[in-house]
Amino acid sequence: MKTRKINQLITVVLAAVFLLVPTTAFAKDAAINILICYPGGSVRAKDAKPAMDSMIGVIESIGGWSKGTITTHFTAKIKVCRKLLQEKNPEFAILSLGLFLENYKKYNLAPLTQPKINNSTTDTYRLLVRKGTFKNLEDLKGKTISGQLLSELDFLKRIIFKSKIDPETFFKLKPTRRALRALRNLSKGKIDAVIVNQLQYNGLSSLPFADKLEPIFTSEKLPQMGVVVNQKKTSKEDRQRLSKALSSMCTHDQGKKLCELFGIDAFIPSEEKTFEQVITLWNAGQ
Repeated sequence: MKTRKINQLITVVLAAVFLLVPTTAFAKDAAINILICYPGGSVRAKDAKPAMDSMIGVIESIGGWSKGTITTHFTAKIKVCRKLLQEKNPEFAILSLGLFLENYKKYNLAPLTQPKINNSTTDTYRLLVRKGTFKNLEDLKGKTISGQLLSELDFLKRIIFKSKIDPETFFKLKPTRRALRALRNLSKGKIDAVIVNQLQYNGLSSLPFADKLEPIFTSEKLPQMGVVVNQKKTSKEDRQRLSKALSSMCTHDQGKKLCELFGIDAFIPSEEKTFEQVITLWNAGQ
């Protein structure tokens, strides 16, 4: 009898708990996919996985998601990235600026956060040559250029060269996944020019042949691309949670190590106006 009353009491208490506590407290978080594309990069998916897993673990912890809620997909191949965008239609993605511009309409993408690298949220592209060989862009017509950034030719045409030249026909292209190799070949005279971004340009000073090279073309400053969001597949709450998690990441005990590994100072919320100019330029080049 006593046992029966205790069981009845437990039942009443449990019923009260379920009635009083919001059901969201017991609901499992909906699965979230994050696609990470690094077109032209030398990093392989299997090598990137440990760092990606660590990053997602920190994001889930800070954002309050249960472990395993977020799944990442990584590729350095642009064709694979386009395929994964179509197949996975991810809630969030980390894309190059070119891939964002190419796909923002199709997948309802909008910038969510930007990385701050070397205290800057902008990127700049340059064409490097050996000193004394070429003076301007026109001098490079028909010449061989190389670099890690040649996988997105439409982006180079519309944004970097503002549709004034088509790199596919203007240059002889020699794509590579290793920027250092291209720069070394340039210093030896095996190729005529190398296209680099700001991060790669900043690293020139550490190379023994840096004094042999000079830029003859510099693009306008472009917004650094960070995390983008599919506005139709995500809730406002999830967007806020991820933005907050990323904003806190570089001051988090574990997150700080990852930020240092990727050379990121901080993540800051994206502003729509930041991307207006490049979007206009992209659409004008159609």
